[in-house]
Amino acid sequence: MSMIVLAIVLAITVEGVVEIGKSIGKAVLGGSYKTAITQVAALVFGCLFCVAAKADVYSALGITFEIQWLGMVLTGVLASRGSNYISDFIKRLQDVSGAVTGK
Repeated sequence: MSMIVLAIVLAITVEGVVEIGKSIGKAVLGGSYKTAITQVAALVFGCLFCVAAKADVYSALGITFEIQWLGMVLTGVLASRGSNYISDFIKRLQDVSGAVTGK
């Protein structure tokens, strides 16, 4: 995988993680505790299930981390956002990959 694609994949991942944090923080600060609890529960279950199943989108893309379980946890974070979020994530990766490779 080219360093450009790697940097873009990681940038998309950081954006997703920050957005999840902002969403939970906004719910807590706004007093929407039920929403915050639901989002945290989805995050916990997403990470737990992906680690238990050894699901790692990053490994499938050829990205390895020094911390072996990090790819599974990040996959769980993405999964916690639901199928539309994962679909959008994959679409963005395909768009970037196609732009870099000229396809």
